[in-house]
Amino acid sequence: MNKPSIQECCQRLLPDPKQKQGMLNLLEFLQGLKLKPLWYHKTSFKCNYKSQRVLYINFISGNRLRLRVCTVGDAHGIGNMELYLQAIPQDLRDEFANYQANIHPCDIHTTCVEDCERTRSYYITSPTPAQFTWVEKFILARMAFIDMG
Repeated sequence: MNKPSIQECCQRLLPDPKQKQGMLNLLEFLQGLKLKPLWYHKTSFKCNYKSQRVLYINFISGNRLRLRVCTVGDAHGIGNMELYLQAIPQDLRDEFANYQANIHPCDIHTTCVEDCERTRSYYITSPTPAQFTWVEKFILARMAFIDMG
């Protein structure tokens, strides 16, 4: 099976120069944290920190990019969202609350509320330069939360 590199996917599947540059900057940020996106499925990649998921990167149909930063949950349960929210800076709390209030679970995936309520992830599709900055902040928050472990 062909396992494309994440750089190949950026070059081939992101025609928007701002998204391509944002993704390349994100990859440089990840490299600085010693996080390496690993091929996961087709054109999807995942990053782990201390054996826990931090980020999914998906190149999806229509030449779009979707980033998912995990918060406290994973596929097996929610975890302690209150503790997570207390542990992160106020601007991230505000952004996460605003983000959660303005997204309908069906915008994310077909299994809808059940998965969205379990994972409590921060999803961004077709990120803007400002949203790439939020993604970086949420990655750092996730890593700090894992370190509190």
